[in-house]
Amino acid sequence: MFVDIHHHLIYGVDDGAQTWEDTQKMILRAVDEGITDIVCTSHATPGIIPFPTEKYLAHFAQAQQWCIDHQLPVTLHTGCEILYTDASPHLLKEGHYPSLAETWTVLVEFSGDVPYSRMCEAARLFGNAGFTVIFAHVERFDPMRNFKHVRELREEYGVYMQMNANTVLMKKGFFADRWTRKMLDEGYIDCIATDAHNTTSRPCRMQECFEKLKASYGVEAAEELCGGFQRRLLNL
Repeated sequence: MFVDIHHHLIYGVDDGAQTWEDTQKMILRAVDEGITDIVCTSHATPGIIPFPTEKYLAHFAQAQQWCIDHQLPVTLHTGCEILYTDASPHLLKEGHYPSLAETWTVLVEFSGDVPYSRMCEAARLFGNAGFTVIFAHVERFDPMRNFKHVRELREEYGVYMQMNANTVLMKKGFFADRWTRKMLDEGYIDCIATDAHNTTSRPCRMQECFEKLKASYGVEAAEELCGGFQRRLLNL
């Protein structure tokens, strides 16, 4: 019973699903993977690119009804993967963008060259606005290579950290793999998500990831990373 809080399922709004058929295939793949809850996190870039709210909600409702009509054992939730910009915290608080599963939790991403100070600023401003903050796919950001930064973000700013399932599964070289192991060994990763964009080049691989985590850390830790933490955080 996995929970995926980072999934680009809604078609026609970002670089994830492009067609209604893509969305259907992605839902069926997630169900086959044992996922019972999906937060549909389309990309949002506040103050730079307008978010297609009307289209997002219409396509979300279509997908939600399709799951009900076909009696699929999965529940969809609204959300977004929000790029941190100067406008992000107040626009999110004003309701211009969907938070995760209608809670006060936000999934935050950054540009690839983000400095550590900018990550701290995001954590502070979203926190001041009342949000619980999850940093998306932390493996992508150079400041996270410094474990002192990781500890500070967690302990001083209360940031939770999400890692992609593919990062757990794929070898990326000695130093990158060592960093991934240490992040997991030290408990710095709070949750795993698929960051699925399609069923081909960037598919959902939660079951395979769970099995690898179970082999390395035991079933309880694997269940916590793939669903337990997410259920508690989002009251699912």
